[in-house]
Amino acid sequence: MDKKKFLNSPNITDLIQTIVNKLCSEEVFKLDSKLRLKKYESSMKKINFILVDGLGSKNIENLDNILTQNQTDEIVSTFPSSTSVALGSVNLGSDPIENGLIGYYHFDKSENKLINTLNWRGSENYLQDKNFFSNQKTIWNILNEKNIVFNVIQPKDLINTSLSKHLYRGANQIGYETLDELGEIFTLPNILDNQFNFLYYPVIDVAAHVYGTNSEEWLIEVKKFSEFLSEITKSDVGRYTCLTADHGVINVDDKNRHKIVYDDSVKIYGDQRSVYINGDMKKIKNIFKNIPGHFLEKQEIESLIGLPNDDERNNFFPEHVFLLDDGHIIFPNHLSANLRGYHGGLTPKEVAIPLIEIVS
Repeated sequence: MDKKKFLNSPNITDLIQTIVNKLCSEEVFKLDSKLRLKKYESSMKKINFILVDGLGSKNIENLDNILTQNQTDEIVSTFPSSTSVALGSVNLGSDPIENGLIGYYHFDKSENKLINTLNWRGSENYLQDKNFFSNQKTIWNILNEKNIVFNVIQPKDLINTSLSKHLYRGANQIGYETLDELGEIFTLPNILDNQFNFLYYPVIDVAAHVYGTNSEEWLIEVKKFSEFLSEITKSDVGRYTCLTADHGVINVDDKNRHKIVYDDSVKIYGDQRSVYINGDMKKIKNIFKNIPGHFLEKQEIESLIGLPNDDERNNFFPEHVFLLDDGHIIFPNHLSANLRGYHGGLTPKEVAIPLIEIVS
């Protein structure tokens, strides 16, 4: 996607800030965005917000179901277009540079440590021990202060993870294992009657990674979710449902997967398509000399990510950023999983996400 178009488009942070303002009936977040909720009316006192992992608007544009029939707009994800980055923006109501979750892999310069930001394996207490992260207020803290009754609904196996403990501070979490169980949850009085339900649904993203978008397996999962959405929006009268994604997914051919070779003097983190790099630039250019893509100029980095303005942000901020061409990925030393679908870059398929609105 053209960088200017990406930067000028309403994004997922704008969306959650708008939703919180509607819930609280006040300007909790000061907004300067073109985003409009076309089906929302101030008389609507009950809201569902659904985040479907990996359901990019370009991935579903040729389908005909409740999702495409109710899409009212197309907005954009975060940069990089990565799950932990987007989830940070949604749950903290802030851009990645503000909340510090700026990539799939995080590198702490002071500890010389590389950390997966989805599982934080080996650094389980990192987020709670670092004041920069633990002192941030979640949207759930805000809703509690405003006496808004809400629930967070997500897979059971994610509830006690390090990332969930950080993102959902202040939230009552309800776990589910299957789509049938999720359907039953949405018939409970405390779900039907309360003001706000947030649902995180990652299954479609898993199918996209393993089998690719528009594969038979992926289409089956999209169909199952579409049918589920039809059921819950029929049964919950008087509710406004807003649905979007954290990112879209591109399919990557085997010939476009590049293993890079480097030593410990170079640190590579971030994503496989938007690559963060620390180290000697001469050595780095040699490592990436045969990789299709380009290094971002400082002004491009500033516009897409922002720039660190304190020691805490500078501690994990990259010295260089390499953006791969469409359809290509790299495999750094810490990654080897050979999947079909990927994301993290700036192409329309990765960053364009749907704004779907349903009024029941």
